Amino acid sequence: MGTNIVETIQSRLESMGMSQAQFAECVSATPAQMSIFLREKGTLSIEALNKSLDLVGINLSVYSKRNDLAKEVASFLLSKNVTSIDNWTKTDLSLFTQKQSISLLFDVKDEEDYIEMERSGIIDIESTFPYFKALVSYYMSLNCQKPTASQAKQALISIMSNTNPKEPSITFDKIAVGAAVGAVAFATPILGAVLAAASLATNKQVGAFSLFAKTLQNSLFAKGVNFFK
Repeated sequence: MGTNIVETIQSRLESMGMSQAQFAECVSATPAQMSIFLREKGTLSIEALNKSLDLVGINLSVYSKRNDLAKEVASFLLSKNVTSIDNWTKTDLSLFTQKQSISLLFDVKDEEDYIEMERSGIIDIESTFPYFKALVSYYMSLNCQKPTASQAKQALISIMSNTNPKEPSITFDKIAVGAAVGAVAFATPILGAVLAAASLATNKQVGAFSLFAKTLQNSLFAKGVNFFK
């Protein structure tokens, strides 16, 4: 199981040299509330939790911003009658859409490197260009509409089959699991992480969330692997 939000905050506090009482004061919580929260015996208000994440430098907005960018790029490509970007490079996509931020995405040299990045657990795989490209392709196949669970599944199957994917060198069910969530969970990352973790733990699908778990064949992670040819 991946590190939870409480463990992450605790480790950040240690590195910052900040006491629980000081931290509580900064996020408008009482020392007692913070103590209970950090012992995983209680919760904080949404306001206090957001302040906590901001204070320790955990930026959840990158997920929604990246997702919004993928939607915007997909919409623009469709307006220009582009139907596939499977063979496009990062430079191609950045120049064509005039979205310079695309050029900031991580380059990945090959399929093995991409999978190793995911397995290491220290790099956000969703910040790589292959994953972003898969996300754009996904929204293009949906025509940028908000998906239902069935539409999401069909869209993923569609983009997976369009490129005749080769067999990955490492099967996805052996890749390190945890709270692995993709596009559908970007808007609510904490909830998405809980649902994805539950899905992986019980081997049952939890609506559209499980479609984006990195251990599944019909996933954006798998699609990202297939861009290496």
